[in-house]
Amino acid sequence: MGLTRDYTVRESRRARHVRLQLSLREGLVIVVPKGFDQRLLPALLEQKQPWVERAWKRLQARGTSVQPQTTNALPHSLHLQAIGEEWTVEYKPAALPGVTVREKAARHLILSGKTSDRQACITALRRWLLRKAHQHLEPWLLQLAEEHGFEVRRVLVKSQRTRWGSCSAARTISLNLKLLFVSPNCARYALLHELCHTVELNHSTRFWALLEHHYPHCKTTARALRSSWREVPPVLDERQRRRRLR
Repeated sequence: MGLTRDYTVRESRRARHVRLQLSLREGLVIVVPKGFDQRLLPALLEQKQPWVERAWKRLQARGTSVQPQTTNALPHSLHLQAIGEEWTVEYKPAALPGVTVREKAARHLILSGKTSDRQACITALRRWLLRKAHQHLEPWLLQLAEEHGFEVRRVLVKSQRTRWGSCSAARTISLNLKLLFVSPNCARYALLHELCHTVELNHSTRFWALLEHHYPHCKTTARALRSSWREVPPVLDERQRRRRLR
């Protein structure tokens, strides 16, 4: 079966990740984000070939369309909306312990080492994202604190499972590195939300009035942020739940 050699590629401005679709009429269709480096597709298809063959047999038996879940696929692009960066990701097997990440020109990431170890690749990507979040989200938070007159004593960046951010009574703000994937408006809202908690450590009427003062129409952006988990590559967020701010 030559589906992985004979396929159709479609670019989508709305796509955030590579998606494989199968139908009896069109065969294999690969939907890629706008600007995705299509030279990376052969390696991806080699990895997904067993799934394609199994899905094609089920499709022929049922006479329906099949769209796979992509949670098991390692990302070949990372769209860091909050900081306006799009990175392509390449996986290079090498006789090295573990997996390392290198940044190349034109925002190209290369993961080298035991790239057949999916969890090692995920761990390496999270380490890289943690560095990016420290480089960008932490200074952004401190800049907003200075502009709006808030006092922050400490900033932490983590890979939190259920929160976009949190603030302690000691004015320590913890940010989720996954905020890199949300829109700039949603990221700014999340940062200001936590800064307001340095004054009002609750979600009282006073808190929302304070946030509205610093971020007009904040509740509209709050609703957008609640659905922004969809922007995070599933493989980097395997225990997806609704994110909340505290």
